[in-house]
Amino acid sequence: MIENTVMLLIIVPLLFSLLFIALPKSLYKYLAWAFFIIGIALSVSLVLGGTGVVPVEGPNFAMYENIVLVLEVLVILYILAVSAKYKNWPTLGLGIISAALFAYTYANVPGAESASFNIDQLSQLMILIVNIVGTAIILFATGYMDQYEEHRHLNRQRTFYFTMSFFLAAMNGLVMSDTLGWLYLFWELTTLCSFVLISYNMDEEGINNGFRALSLNLVGGVAMSIGIILLATKYDINSLTGIATYAGTDAVALAALALPVALLCIGGFAKSAQMPFHSWLLGAMVAPTPVSALLHSSTMVNAGVLLIVKLVPAFANTSLGTAIAVYGSFTFVICSALALSQRNAKRVLAYSTIANLGLIIASAGIGTPLAVAASMMLILFHAISKGLLFLCTGEIEHTIGSRDIEDMSGLIKKAPLLTSIAALGMISMLLPPFGVLLTKWVSMEAASNNPVVIIFIVLGSALTTVYYSKWLGTILSSSMDKNAVPHKKLETYFPLSVLALSIIGTSIFIFSIYNYFVGPQVEILLGNVPNITGPVGQFTSEIGAFDYAAVFVVLALAILIYLATKNTTTRKVNFYMCGENNLEKDGLMFRNGVCDYEKCSVSNIYLQNIFGESKLTTFGYAISIILIVIALAGGVGL
Repeated sequence: MIENTVMLLIIVPLLFSLLFIALPKSLYKYLAWAFFIIGIALSVSLVLGGTGVVPVEGPNFAMYENIVLVLEVLVILYILAVSAKYKNWPTLGLGIISAALFAYTYANVPGAESASFNIDQLSQLMILIVNIVGTAIILFATGYMDQYEEHRHLNRQRTFYFTMSFFLAAMNGLVMSDTLGWLYLFWELTTLCSFVLISYNMDEEGINNGFRALSLNLVGGVAMSIGIILLATKYDINSLTGIATYAGTDAVALAALALPVALLCIGGFAKSAQMPFHSWLLGAMVAPTPVSALLHSSTMVNAGVLLIVKLVPAFANTSLGTAIAVYGSFTFVICSALALSQRNAKRVLAYSTIANLGLIIASAGIGTPLAVAASMMLILFHAISKGLLFLCTGEIEHTIGSRDIEDMSGLIKKAPLLTSIAALGMISMLLPPFGVLLTKWVSMEAASNNPVVIIFIVLGSALTTVYYSKWLGTILSSSMDKNAVPHKKLETYFPLSVLALSIIGTSIFIFSIYNYFVGPQVEILLGNVPNITGPVGQFTSEIGAFDYAAVFVVLALAILIYLATKNTTTRKVNFYMCGENNLEKDGLMFRNGVCDYEKCSVSNIYLQNIFGESKLTTFGYAISIILIVIALAGGVGL
């Protein structure tokens, strides 16, 4: 049963990718609905089928291994060809290095006799994320892409849906693969898909950002490839479970694996867009919104943190783990500060994604059972909330013609349902009992023994509250424009509703999710299960308790006050702007201190002079590179 489901999770998305190529655009909505339903059914079936290892041996292995080799060659040839075509020499150089490493591996690394898919609880959790959130995003796209292409005079939806579906097939293979060679193939396929999707508009900006994503992920791929070669040639290790088994032998074995494990982690850092690799994810926002949602929430970036979490047994309670924790928490705080300075909504979400992935990596680096549990839960809750927010931002842009947060003032009057769903997504990142905040609290508890990490996490969490709160206040603010925009297609609002309900459902059943998926996986990785319970109104761990019932009391009072006062008599007064008002010309004009007329404008505070990209990016690059070097230095015993 489980063997068939594993294969179907790879084959079915590939089949749909071919159907999107072969069938006319008029059938895309029906294909997307079918993909959504089948994707959910297959992912739930895998969970119900239980855990286990699916071996690939004998004639089947020989056939699949040949397919893997052919695909690896095709990936390298495509990278070389497209880099030469567009004369992108850095990417071409990285492609040549990748080709050389592939040739070295083929000639010098002993061939394997079998491969395996490891269906553990973390793989099951990731399969649910990829196949529910991912297919919901594709369904949303059927109500989005027509208007998007009409505005940009494009006709490339066959390429779009083919690549999106192929992407999900590659991600399914990646999260289930235990064999490092097969994992690396799926890893590179997701990199290739991201290049195609980010370059979708085929303009100079899109192509440049596509190559940026390709080149930075190739840097991570090269590091990962070297790590795999070292593991195979020096320690005869060719699987993720093999790394954990070898590392658990003794302290000498654990120290010996530090360098190849650090190289694998660098691959994860690049895939998860951590500093200094983060610019590829920022550039990805030029692509259609469903691409941003897919790359930033449910697929591409989660591959990196998934790998790092599965490598925890090889660096827990070591200097490498400490370096990873500091590195991740630094990315969390620096990118949270950068998000605070942005008024482009997609850019805010991009920096927020990088920051929260940094928090996941920091929790994994801490390496205690409690911290690793927090990292796994945050992967789930962040994927759902961020996927929803990206899709809402795309629909808001179609509704008001802008993704500038300042243009979203009064959105609650223009699009009340869309605004309510977006507000839920933002609140889920800020308040209990939603999972993101509760898992952040667990991460803080787990980091309490490391002053640097805990300070970074606290500061990053505070900054997160600020930038989401001001965005939330803007869309919920009142305005003179009360012309509501009619709700659009079912294909648009159904996926938004599914993700919104998923936020509520996962938060309600957070302890069931923990007991079924997270606790058993932490025991597999570290041999110990942290005690996390949830009495009514309280979240309790082995370190302490968080009483969130008081938050609900305050929220209830705020709602009651609003309902009691919203229909009270209001009066209109003129603006006073600390100068002589020119009421005859324009009620918003006033004479300033040097006797010139200015027009009053009101906006949120973005603190560009303190947290702007020009102020923090170079600093972030320098510190993050130093931290990566420290991790590698620890890996070679310096």
